[in-house]
Formats: sequence, C-alpha cells, structure tokens
Amino acid sequence: MSAPQPADAVVIGGGVIGAAIAYHLGLSGLGRVVLCDQGRTAAQGATSRSGGLLRLHHTASPDIALTARSLPVFENWAEVIGGDCGYRRTGFVMLVGEQHTDALRENCERVGAFAGHRRSEVIGTDDVRTLYPGLSVEGVGAAAYEPEGGYADPAATAGALFTAARRLGVSPSEGVRAERVVERSGAVTGVQTSIGLIESPLVILASGAWGSAPAAHLGIQIPVIARRIGLAQASLPGAGRRGSPVSVPTCVDDTTGGYFRPEGLDRFYFGVPSNPDVRLDHDVAPLTPQEVDAAVAAISRRVPAAAKAPLVGTRSGLDGYTPDRRPVVGAAGPEGLYLALGFSGGGFKLAPAVAELAVREITEGGAVIGKAAQELLEPYRPQRFLGGRPIVPEAPYDHM
Repeated sequence: MSAPQPADAVVIGGGVIGAAIAYHLGLSGLGRVVLCDQGRTAAQGATSRSGGLLRLHHTASPDIALTARSLPVFENWAEVIGGDCGYRRTGFVMLVGEQHTDALRENCERVGAFAGHRRSEVIGTDDVRTLYPGLSVEGVGAAAYEPEGGYADPAATAGALFTAARRLGVSPSEGVRAERVVERSGAVTGVQTSIGLIESPLVILASGAWGSAPAAHLGIQIPVIARRIGLAQASLPGAGRRGSPVSVPTCVDDTTGGYFRPEGLDRFYFGVPSNPDVRLDHDVAPLTPQEVDAAVAAISRRVPAAAKAPLVGTRSGLDGYTPDRRPVVGAAGPEGLYLALGFSGGGFKLAPAVAELAVREITEGGAVIGKAAQELLEPYRPQRFLGGRPIVPEAPYDHM
C-alpha cells in the first residue's frame, strides 16, 4: 500500500465545524486540503445529535457577536454555500424565572448592540401564549422573543458543506483516525493516521469530544471533557404550524434546563439529559427509557401535548465540553497547529462564522484579517485557561 498523498492542510474531524473549515480552506485556494474523520462525516459526533437551534440570545457578548455573523449564512444558504441546510424560521423564545428578569432584559439589549437591526425583545407571558398556543407559561417569570430565530438540520448543513468543499477540491478521508500530530523543529510536518503519515505543514483539530488528544504529546493539554448527549423526536401534528393549538417555537427553557423545537409541521424535537459518563472509542449507549421518560415529564410542563405525543426516535452521541462551556479557537503549540474544538453543545450555530474567521486568520494572518474580525475570536483562544481568563457571562441564568 502506498503512503497517503501529502497535503497543504489536514482537517481532523468531519462534523459541522470541520466541514465548514474545510469548505473555507477550499474557497481560499490554499492547495490540497484533506478532511479526515474516524467514522463517516457528520455521523458519529455531536453534529447529527444537535438540536440545530438558531438564536442570537446568549448570556456572553462574544457568543452573540459570532451568532450574529452566522445567522445570515443560514438564512441565505443556497446563495452563499449551495444546497439546503434545512433552515426554518419559527421564531425563538427564551424563558427564564422571575429572578432573571433583569438579566433577560440586559441580554436582549446586548443582542441589539451586536446584531444591529435584529431583535431579541422582552415580551409578556400573555404574548407568548398568543404567539404559541402549545406553550404553558406556568412558572415563567419573563420571556424574550426573536422573530428571526429558528432551526436548521445539522446533518443536512454538514452534508451541504461537505459537498461544497468537494466541489472546491477538498479530499475526504472517512474511516481514518488521527493518532498524533507530527512536528520537527517547532513546526508541524503532518499527522500520523491509521492509514499512514499524511505530510502537511498545517493541521486543524476540529475533533469534538476527542479534543486535543492527537497533540497531547506536544504538551497541548486543552481541558475538554467528553459527554454523552441525547435528543428525542415525537409525533405532534401541528407543532410547526402557526395558529395551531399545539404550535411551539424554537425554545430554550431555563426554568427546566431544557430545549425543544418543531420539526416541519408535525414533529417535535427535544433534548434529553443523559448520563454523561462515556468512554471514548466505544459505541455510545442509546438513550434509556428512564432517561427519555424523565425528559418527557420535564418538557410536558412547558408543552402539555408532549405528554401523550408518540415517540418516533432517539439519538445519542458525544460532544466535548470546556470548563467555561465555550469553544477553543486559535493557534497552539508548534507552528501550523490550529484548534477549533470544545464547542460544548453550542457549535452548530457558530460554525459559519468560526470557520470563516479561522481560515482567514490561518491564510491571511492577523495583520490582514483586521482588528475587528480578530477580536471576535480573541475570547476563545486556547491560552485563556492557563491564564485564568475563562469566558464569563455578563448576565447569566441558571443553565446558561
């Protein structure tokens, strides 16, 4: 067997982040780009288990700024990327307890400051019921509404990016495990994989729950913890139809710590908290009936019709979480190593902006990318944990 061909860049990880970075590298004309994934792209990690929520409302300004840059890409996907990402505008609602009313208002004001004409506005609970009759607002102290919020299909999004990247000449390598980054004299020379050494002066780790493991021998120790994540789907005719008695928005409910959204007109997705203990390189256990039942009980407090909605499927997978629950993006260690990992359950909605800015930084350099653009990535640098500079929400809630 011949050794793999050399590359100008190797991207490790075939989820939505890796696919977006590979696409932008192809767009940049850098040269031969290889995208490696140990399974099938967008099949085993967090992407295909993501809820796909698209919202601007966050409790930390850096997250608002990046999502404000990403949302227009989802809205205009066919023109910008090509294909279909499954974007649907349902409206987004953020629900909090009475104790967080002031924080909610403060975060809505930040959305206006960072997202310009886009709105996240505080509305009354009566308004919530009028907009979405399927919601119960019992125990809700305050709500924020984003008319332009919604969701997209994470697997379709990654697939469209993957297809667009291939059109640009990106070479996929599925079923290829990255074992270790190789360096010489302080510079990356390639990555040792399960099929041999791929020589390359640039390696981007977008490896999700697997974190920075391929670079650990180089002293790169990013605190990323692998966690099991879960998602369930139920049949709920009318869930996505405005005016229906059971219609619901795309929603994050801080009073219960849950999230949910419609899927099309007749289905309903919701997150399932699960036993987080996992062992990497082993099959992820399916969600148990007990886990799903507990999630249904919690969700039914907010969406009463969910209590009797027939389940049609569940998913479980892995994601990587950092101590401050924000991603790590930037250069680390030897020249030519770049990290984009640890997205902590929130990577999907950030992917277009993170990939665009990261590739510009890699190919153009900090002096060219511009101060304003570089400042968007600055809070997420790998060195923040060593320097004691975690990202701290300005106006936090119980679960955000």
